[in-house]
Amino acid sequence: MGAQTEIVRLIRLKKADYVVTLKKNHPTLYKQVKTWFETARSNQFGGIEVSEDSRTEKAHWSLD
Repeated sequence: MGAQTEIVRLIRLKKADYVVTLKKNHPTLYKQVKTWFETARSNQFGGIEVSEDSRTEKAHWSLD
């Protein structure tokens, strides 16, 4: 799923969890988001509600 504004808006309306990827080919937005996270991290995310989820997938096998 891409970082499309309308898609994200609909997901948020449903109060669903989501992850949006942001690539470096959007340099201005990428820099703004990177700076935000750097600042938040240096403040230990004070005043910001955060959650974390980590998943590790096993290797995918091919029958070729």
